Amino acid sequence: MKKSLKKIRLSFVFGIILMSVFSTLIIVNPESDTAKASIIPRFVQYDSQIELEILNPDALNEPIHPYGGLRNIKIKVKYTTTVPPIFKSGIGKNLMFGIFKFIFLAPIHLDVENIPDWMTVSLSPRDFLIDVFGEGDELERTATLQIGVNKQSTALFPATVLIKATGESPDPHIKAPPEFTYELSLTPGYVPLIDTQPDQPIKKTSPGEPVTWDIKLTNNGNGEAIVNARVINPPKGWVISVNPQTIVPSLAESDINEKTLKITALPPKHFGYYNDQESIQLELIPEFSSPGTGSARNLTRGEPIYLNLGVENRGFSVAGIEVVLLIAILVIVAIVLIFVIIKKRK
Repeated sequence: MKKSLKKIRLSFVFGIILMSVFSTLIIVNPESDTAKASIIPRFVQYDSQIELEILNPDALNEPIHPYGGLRNIKIKVKYTTTVPPIFKSGIGKNLMFGIFKFIFLAPIHLDVENIPDWMTVSLSPRDFLIDVFGEGDELERTATLQIGVNKQSTALFPATVLIKATGESPDPHIKAPPEFTYELSLTPGYVPLIDTQPDQPIKKTSPGEPVTWDIKLTNNGNGEAIVNARVINPPKGWVISVNPQTIVPSLAESDINEKTLKITALPPKHFGYYNDQESIQLELIPEFSSPGTGSARNLTRGEPIYLNLGVENRGFSVAGIEVVLLIAILVIVAIVLIFVIIKKRK
């Protein structure tokens, strides 16, 4: 009896060792036929699915400024199955998937489509291996999408990029997940690039004669701009006129990106000789043609551009000579009257 028990114990230990070695071989090669041995027929299958979620949606709230660096967007990749809990562990798992099948890795691939020419995109990593019956965050992975735009983009005009996730079946009893598509709306920011070129930096005039400059405004930005113009500290006695707003299209939406801004300066015209040199300072502030409000307006307004125009005012003006003549006549009349009065008294 004791010998029989001893033989049984030895057989049991030897069986455990044999199964351990066999199981190790199966784990190394999970695709073997033994690993796939299952009591339940293969036509019994359960669904699986992939979901994508943006972890930092705040990164999409503000426009992505051209040449302003890359914007990082975190994406959560989640994999789930409809396999009942009874078949995920223990005897139920062995019945469904086989006694020696321990590894269930689901390959998942990410891709980005519908990328505009003015956008650069990088996604890392693009491929995952997810443990189907892993615990906790084993069913989730994180990818980083990096977005950059250039000034060829149309300002504040959103574009839709597609992120697609595809997967494969980890086992004949689990169907491959259907393709999952996430639509990501990305908005490029506004670049206010205005170049100014006056027809002549310095001009000559005479008292009372207006002088005009034609300033060519070139919009090298990525959206239609309103150029707000004003004169800073005009010379005393001069009358300066300039169009306060000029709309300049951009090449992102038009074949022409130039407009002409006129500024006219009228020098004073009083009696006397003039030999003056004056400077007219012009402030130009470019702004998107559909500006935001409040703090959002700062995203659509460029830095001020200052332009100095010189003018020489030389010549003699007889303006106001009538007043001088009138005063002279009154003086002469007064002198004559005084002379007549003095003569009569004598």
